[in-house]
Amino acid sequence: MKKLIAVLVMLALASSVYAGNNDTPEALAEQFIAAVNAKSKEKQKATIHPRCFADLSPVQEEYQDETLARDFRKTIPEKRTVKVTKLDDGTLPFGDMVVWPLNPTHQLEIEFSTGENSSSSIIRFIGKEKGQWFIIVPMINNENLMKYKEKKKSQQ
Repeated sequence: MKKLIAVLVMLALASSVYAGNNDTPEALAEQFIAAVNAKSKEKQKATIHPRCFADLSPVQEEYQDETLARDFRKTIPEKRTVKVTKLDDGTLPFGDMVVWPLNPTHQLEIEFSTGENSSSSIIRFIGKEKGQWFIIVPMINNENLMKYKEKKKSQQ
C-alpha cells in the first residue's frame, strides 16, 4: 500500500512537472521565482523533477523539506539577472557529498539586489527531460545524513 501511494504521488508530481511550460531554462526560472515569491511549496515542487522525491526515508524527507524551505526566506524582485551555464566537464557538483537522482546538465543562477550594497544569488542545478526543464535536488550521502540525524537529535 505504501509503495502504491508513493507511485501515485510520483505520477501526480510528474504530471505537474510535465504539464508546465518549462521548455526553456528561463521559463523554469520564472516558474521557480513565482513559486518562491508566492511562498508556495506546491508550486516549488512542480519545478523539481519527481525523482527527487522518490524513495526518501523519513529523515531524508525532513532534510529535504528544511532545505527547500530556505527558498522562502527571500522575495525575488522584478529586477534580477537569470544566468544559465552548461556543466561542461561532466563532473557533478559537490563531489561525493551528495547523491543525484539524475545528473544535472546546467547551472541556473538567479541574482538580485537585497540592499544598497548587497546582493543574493540562488543557484540550482537543472536538466531537461521530454522537452521540459526541471530543477534537480540532490540528497546528501549516507555519511552526511547520519551527521544531520545526530545534530537533530542533540537539538531536541
